[in-house]
Amino acid sequence: MPLLSIPQELNKIAKAISKKKGRCILVGGAVRDFCMGRKVPKDLDVEIFGMDQALMESILNKFGKLYTVGKSFGVLKLKTENAEYDFSLPRYENKIGRGHRGFFTRPDPTMSYEKAASRRDFTINSIGYDLSKQNLLDPFNGLVDIKKKILRHIGPSFSEDPLRVLRAMQFSARLEFEIDPNTIKYCNQLNLAELSRERIFDEFRKLLIKAEKPSIGFKFAKKLGILTYFPELNKLIGVPQDPEWHPEGDVWTHTLLVLNEAA
Repeated sequence: MPLLSIPQELNKIAKAISKKKGRCILVGGAVRDFCMGRKVPKDLDVEIFGMDQALMESILNKFGKLYTVGKSFGVLKLKTENAEYDFSLPRYENKIGRGHRGFFTRPDPTMSYEKAASRRDFTINSIGYDLSKQNLLDPFNGLVDIKKKILRHIGPSFSEDPLRVLRAMQFSARLEFEIDPNTIKYCNQLNLAELSRERIFDEFRKLLIKAEKPSIGFKFAKKLGILTYFPELNKLIGVPQDPEWHPEGDVWTHTLLVLNEAA
């Protein structure tokens, strides 16, 4: 019996890839959420190993409408009648400039799953599911960290993208996980000024909309050094309130309680 309930059409795609000596591995939030006993999203991310991009395209074209958004990164979007999938090749990345565009990227179909997963942000997001063998791949002990409810970075490449600081913030709230102290140290060294407003907004949107207790993320935002970039929020800390009407504490504490009620 398969561990994970996979759409029938995705199993057919995996078999077609396998016939051409390729390997399909489900990655990302779907695998993490399954391992946590949460509802698995309909949009699925799949990495294909062992074949080049031209062959991958020729196979996927038979299953639906293929969009070449992110093609230069080896990423293709497939829309079928039932779902939407992102297919990608494992890729080599090297930081050469500022921001999320400052990377040299080269697809490498020969890469091992462990090597490919090492570029992900947190151990809990590095778990894969081999669609042919129907087993979990966990090279960085993400399952252990799920059990411990710990958000932990994988390695030094974490510091290449400052967006990961904001991802730590929103994941801590959405999953209600603690953040590993060493990960917090890494986050404090990163420069969020490299990020676009759109990317910053999207992480705050996920925090406010997807978390039952957004306050958890904002409490960690303080530890992660994020509030330095948002002086309006930082100035709420320590502002006193009338204890008769607000026994909870300062304006910062009050605001976090309001956010939880709003959520």
